[in-house]
Amino acid sequence: MSGVVERYTGALADAAEERGVLEQVAKDAAGLAELLESSDELKSFVEEPFALPSQKQAVLRGLLEGKVQKVTLSFLLLLCEKRRERSLAEILDAFSTLMDEKRGIVTATVQSAQELTDSQRDQLTERLAKFSGKQIRLETEVDPRLKAGFIARLGDQVFDGTVESMLNRLHHNLRTGV
Repeated sequence: MSGVVERYTGALADAAEERGVLEQVAKDAAGLAELLESSDELKSFVEEPFALPSQKQAVLRGLLEGKVQKVTLSFLLLLCEKRRERSLAEILDAFSTLMDEKRGIVTATVQSAQELTDSQRDQLTERLAKFSGKQIRLETEVDPRLKAGFIARLGDQVFDGTVESMLNRLHHNLRTGV
């Protein structure tokens, strides 16, 4: 994360916390991130280097006034004024990560040979939560290169539960007599 993104993310969090609207601003940020992701037109406009800050401010004010917290709108207008709006998607992503940290939520990514059942997801979430002491957000994807099992990543930790790694460990234990 760049220094600019870090500073603006912290400034938004501090301003929202001071005014007691942190959770509402977090909802605004999540909605804005979704909007940017789904609207190529809006994304292009925000990232347009030749549009004047006042033009961008007028459009954002027209789109969002009364629909988001005043802190959120003021922040967006400040980004335009300082010509930092091209970093908006990155700032919103960093803000989401910061909010997760404040809430004690960590994201675990899991690659599995086949789609996990609800029961498997629940068991894995429970075990990772017990290991980390935090609430887990599970992101899963199917990786057809895995023959069976899964690989879970939680921060720097990797939990390899693939059949291939289990067989390798068994083979190693048999060879070393452990």
